[in-house]
Amino acid sequence: MLVSVNMQLMNHVREVNRESMTAVVECGINGRELERELERYGVCCGHEPDSVEFSTLGGWISTKASGMRKNEYGNIEDIVLGATLVTPTGTYFNDRRAPRVSTGPDFMNLIIGSEGTFGILT
Repeated sequence: MLVSVNMQLMNHVREVNRESMTAVVECGINGRELERELERYGVCCGHEPDSVEFSTLGGWISTKASGMRKNEYGNIEDIVLGATLVTPTGTYFNDRRAPRVSTGPDFMNLIIGSEGTFGILT
C-alpha cells in the first residue's frame, strides 16, 4: 500500500530564537519559503539542496538530504536539533536543544533518513 500525505498547509516558521540561533519550523515548508521567512529575523537555514525551491524541510529530513553549502553549515542531520514524529500509535517528540548526552540510543538517527517508515514528520 502507498500512502501520500499533503503537508502543504504545514508551512510556518513557528519560532525563531536569535540568541540560541534555533528555529521551530513545520515540515511542509519549502526551501525558498523557509529562507524568506528566516531572513525576516536576520538568520538562515543554510541547507540548500539542488531542489530547494520545490523540496520541503520534511523531505530533507526524511531523505537525509545534503545541500550545496554542506561544508559551511553541514548536512541536514547536523542542522536538525529535534523532531516531532506522528506514528500510528501516537506522537513521538525528540528535542536535542540540550547539550550532547552520551547515554542510550539517539532516536534522531532513526528518524532522519527513515523516509516515512516510522511515521510522519510534522
